[in-house]
Amino acid sequence: MRLSTLKLLAPVVAVAIQANSASTVIPPYLDHLGIPVGLLGTLISIAPILALVSRLPVGMAYQHQRARFLVSIAILVMGATNYLYSFATDAVTFAVIQACNGLAYGAVTTLYMAFYVDSLAPDENRNHAMGYYVGSLALGYSTGNFFGGLIADHWGYALAFQLGAALSLVAVVLLWFLRGANHAERTAGGAMRTGKLTWAASLKALVEPELAIVVIVAMFLNLLHQMGGVFISLYGLAVGMTLTQIGLLRAAYAGCNAVTRPISGHVVNRLGHKGLSYFGLPLQSLLLMLIPLFSSFGSILFIYVCSGLMRAVVIVANAVGLVQDVPESRVRRGLASGVYNAAGDLGNILGPSIGGLIAQTAGIASVFVIGSLGSTALFFLGVLLLGRLRQAKGEIAEV
Repeated sequence: MRLSTLKLLAPVVAVAIQANSASTVIPPYLDHLGIPVGLLGTLISIAPILALVSRLPVGMAYQHQRARFLVSIAILVMGATNYLYSFATDAVTFAVIQACNGLAYGAVTTLYMAFYVDSLAPDENRNHAMGYYVGSLALGYSTGNFFGGLIADHWGYALAFQLGAALSLVAVVLLWFLRGANHAERTAGGAMRTGKLTWAASLKALVEPELAIVVIVAMFLNLLHQMGGVFISLYGLAVGMTLTQIGLLRAAYAGCNAVTRPISGHVVNRLGHKGLSYFGLPLQSLLLMLIPLFSSFGSILFIYVCSGLMRAVVIVANAVGLVQDVPESRVRRGLASGVYNAAGDLGNILGPSIGGLIAQTAGIASVFVIGSLGSTALFFLGVLLLGRLRQAKGEIAEV
């Protein structure tokens, strides 16, 4: 990895730590406030709903030259909402703060992914670079999950939220402090297209088959991830785990991703990103279905980490597909980033909401079985329908 790439990754690690220090403790925090389990999933889904709303407009507005300033503003808004979580003591207040956080998070992640790809040095391996990017996110997830749970367990929820908020300042400082050393960014910045992107062109790009398959994989990856991530915390509490153990569980899951994502680029080079995208997700579902069979911390930790390993490989394969199969000549970089992240948001919305309904109807343990089976079935149905649509489109083009 080039030094310029490493410098680009530092701010996003701080952002991921901040976001996930909060996401780890939010489910038990809402449970502590007495929020019903069905409503809990809906409240958590508010953030990805608003993130989804922000994706397309932000992606259309993206320009490399001004991305750093816009990212800085959005990161600071994320920090402010993270701090305000500590004052949310009822569902309505939490919903408002969660909505603002979702908007800011959507803007940060959409802008920064496009900014990162555009700023890579010309001789940087794109497959490996995307592995480094998603691996850095996982490093932030792991660190944030562990310290979020640890701090909440020993010093309370409020301090966990407030310390996480302080990381927004760190992220902004890193974003600007590392600015001058990045020759690749200056080179790429002059080459980026700056013309205005219309809504008509944006909607046309959405039906590109290569982008559509990336969207389907990203959506179901995040659906499984959020369903498991939210309800593993509640399942852990139900079988007698402490918040520290839950934080460690989620940290190990994310830590596995942090280690395996950067090296997954080599696996993708050898096996191909499409096959890994199609068959890795069902294997992750199968592993999650095993969790209700166990109640000990060690057994659940092992299974959950294995599911994280599968997710790491699939997410890198899908990110490589976004860069390799969706050329900027057909889909602008900012728009592709917005659509890709929007698909993840949709999964983030569906995961907690569907999981909450399953939990309220059949119990928390059933989330891992019914939710995983249903997700896998719908994933293959979506792939099948997309294949038929692509075939029909090809036949029309021949005529």
